[in-house]
Amino acid sequence: MNKQVTEGFVLHRIPYRESSLLVDVFCAVNGMIRGVAKGVRGTKSDRKSLLQPFQCLEITLSGRNELKNIGRVESTSVRYQLANQPLFCAMYLNELLCRALPNDLPCEGIYALYQETLEALAELPQVPPRSDIEALLRNFELELLLDLGFLPDLAYCADNTTAIGADGYYALQAEAGFTPLDSNQPDGFHGKDILAIAARDWHQSSLLTAKRFMRTALVPLIGTKPLRSRELFGGVK
Repeated sequence: MNKQVTEGFVLHRIPYRESSLLVDVFCAVNGMIRGVAKGVRGTKSDRKSLLQPFQCLEITLSGRNELKNIGRVESTSVRYQLANQPLFCAMYLNELLCRALPNDLPCEGIYALYQETLEALAELPQVPPRSDIEALLRNFELELLLDLGFLPDLAYCADNTTAIGADGYYALQAEAGFTPLDSNQPDGFHGKDILAIAARDWHQSSLLTAKRFMRTALVPLIGTKPLRSRELFGGVK
């Protein structure tokens, strides 16, 4: 039986059969892995207590099938301490990754960014400035789209020849990109804000635009089913 030791974070877990847990693990090397921790429910085992979100773990996986067996589990660092809005945001990141990432796709850049974002969330006050929360989430979403090849061009329109101008207005088709609009329509995007998003230049206008942009741009990646974590906090998501 093949065994592999990997570093990763638990993103989600649910009861499985009579005494086991089905666990989604985001690994540093392998990306998303689904595994089963057998016989841990109803016990005081270390594996059960460690298989929690926001804790970096060293996990031994085995098996040749898509569903791996989770063996030894050890913590490699202190669990990130999150509460209130930072906790809700971290839960959103976990749900987003569960929906977006295919199994066994290496995503080392996203993994590193996930750790950095958790650390930044843990350092925020329990009631942080809204702009700080939004900037962290928008940065993460942009990098996720970019890394997985789903980020529309933020410099040129869908025809690949017309540059997005600061004074223009544009419509967004998720899988095609931006197309020019004749005037400032309610569902349009101002060029200056698109360019600000591309530069990660966050201010009130660009953050509001980025929030609308993500609602469309993420659809090809995660589908149209609402994210449950968005219900936990109003306004930010």
